[in-house]
Amino acid sequence: MDSYYAGWLVWDAKLLGFVMLISLFFTLGVVALVFRGRRWHEYVTAFVSIYVMVLVTTVLVFNRLAEYPVFLLEDVFPFQ
Repeated sequence: MDSYYAGWLVWDAKLLGFVMLISLFFTLGVVALVFRGRRWHEYVTAFVSIYVMVLVTTVLVFNRLAEYPVFLLEDVFPFQ
């Protein structure tokens, strides 16, 4: 018989919104300062890639260094 596990994932909505806004404004600033006179698809590519990198980095900083988790695995239990 296979063993399956499930868990409760808790996320802080206010902190996640704050992290998303920080990432958005930082990305807009970097794209506005660095990428000038480019085609629109280069703006979109740069925006998406920088936004994702900043978002993941900020979430990791809050989760690990600041010990104020955005996402928290609350409990793991066997699931049948």
